Amino acid sequence: MSNKPIMHNEILIIQEAAEYLRISVTTLRRYAYERRVTHYKLKGKVVFRKADLEKFLDTRKIESFEEFKGRNVL
Repeated sequence: MSNKPIMHNEILIIQEAAEYLRISVTTLRRYAYERRVTHYKLKGKVVFRKADLEKFLDTRKIESFEEFKGRNVL
């Protein structure tokens, strides 16, 4: 784990995180409740780190044909 300090703009409240992911706040609340996306509680508020949201997006990546073709699957 890095000792790099977290910059304020890397922490998003739920409305900002939903906008960043381009989903509704309701959907993001459900994802957090179902533990699909990493989140934190600070002073009773749910917050998200941008890095965690990017990891969340990466888990939903669908490879392009070129990426798939380039992998040695056999």
